[in-house]
Amino acid sequence: MGKRRHFGHVRRFASGRYQASYWHDGRRHSAPRTFATKSEANAFLDAMSASINRGDWIDPEFGRVSFGDYAALWIAQRTDIRARTKEYYGWLITNRLRPAFGERELSKITPVMVRSWYAELATQTPGVARSSYRVLKAIFNTAISDDLILKNPCRVKGGATDRVIERRIPDVNEVTALTNAMPEQYRAAVIVAAWGTLRRGEVLGLERRDVDLVAGAIRVERTLHEFHDGSLELGRTKNGDPRKVFMPSSVMPVLEIHLNRFVGPESDAPLFKGATGERLRPSNFWVIWEAARKRVDLEWVRFHDLRHFAATMFATTGASTKEIMSRGGWKSVTMVVRYEHASEERDALLAQALNAMTQSENVTPIEPSDSGDSARGARKHDEPEDE
Repeated sequence: MGKRRHFGHVRRFASGRYQASYWHDGRRHSAPRTFATKSEANAFLDAMSASINRGDWIDPEFGRVSFGDYAALWIAQRTDIRARTKEYYGWLITNRLRPAFGERELSKITPVMVRSWYAELATQTPGVARSSYRVLKAIFNTAISDDLILKNPCRVKGGATDRVIERRIPDVNEVTALTNAMPEQYRAAVIVAAWGTLRRGEVLGLERRDVDLVAGAIRVERTLHEFHDGSLELGRTKNGDPRKVFMPSSVMPVLEIHLNRFVGPESDAPLFKGATGERLRPSNFWVIWEAARKRVDLEWVRFHDLRHFAATMFATTGASTKEIMSRGGWKSVTMVVRYEHASEERDALLAQALNAMTQSENVTPIEPSDSGDSARGARKHDEPEDE
């Protein structure tokens, strides 16, 4: 007669395989599979007993919720993120995560499955793969907190780490060329981005009251978001905090001209209006920018590169990391360190370029333009706003 177990029960089927089951919380729980040997079934029960004693036992029924259902609940409950970010996460779940894991139970998604999915996606769209992986990992971390699963299957080394690709930064002459290539009513957008370190959404969110001509500064309090359904939203800045950016004195006359010619008298009048007279949409601005950079053969310059240009120029003046972070609205030191490590060759080039920085006729000329670029109907976005 075999020794009776103190926890659980093992029985042998006619097939020769073994089933393990145990009582806990007033219910009988069976192992998710049968075992080839009795010792394997006993080992399973020993593991369950130890888990209960440690207090980390998870009801296997909980992990049987599908990934798709849980992901939908997860995104619906994310009230701690910006609306645009929530929309992007939702897009990743719908288009990258649900097709791969949607019908699978949470507890049955393994590290091998995640690694295979990531490897395939990374060969197609590396950036989207990393973003998708971060969302997937966050969903499973929440599932662990909800006691649905015990371990996170997202274990791809470096899977969530963005690779920093060194991009060429436009020089002063190239920024000047891009400024002049824009229609007159939008040249100030290039100026405030290139000399004030503003993001595109922050530029398009500016209003008359944000420009202080006396102090020579711009108040950055909001950012303009455009959603896939075409709706617009004025939200907080990326880090949630407003900031005051002092501009070079040479560009303030240009901003004053812009206010007088192109901005309504109301304090909340947008600095940049579209063809209909309403606030300029990010998608429509992209078309205007695309035409301008083609006009001067600078298609490689993203609008976001102007922010990098501004930060690099500011760093060359000897600004500290804290000062760069404050000016650009960064909260992470790692985002600004790159601007403090210019090469000797770049430093020499910038030293020459600084000669032009105080000469308004070289930096921000206003040339007559009969360009009436219309930007209706475009829905293309070529640049990330991730810094």
